Amino acid sequence: MIIGKFQQEDGVYIGNIIGLVGLTPVRIAPTDLKGIDYTVSTAGSGLDLGIAWKKTSAKGNDYLSVKLDSPFFPAPVNCALVKQALGHALIWDREKPKAE
Repeated sequence: MIIGKFQQEDGVYIGNIIGLVGLTPVRIAPTDLKGIDYTVSTAGSGLDLGIAWKKTSAKGNDYLSVKLDSPFFPAPVNCALVKQALGHALIWDREKPKAE
């Protein structure tokens, strides 16, 4: 499921994530924090939303592995920011429940 659309501008991804109250403006920007490639924050207030790492798929496609976290989530949300024809899409795939 696509939960956000982004454009890349000077190495920073700018876009919106769909939330319960509409669209939230978000920026995914490079960081010099050890072991983390990008930080994810709200575009206006700079509220921390998560972190991201550069990855390459088995097919050789580059993408960002994004972990969103908030006190309002029951658990962190793992997503992938992938290149599309008209920008980038943030894709979330709900984990399947484990059989009992």
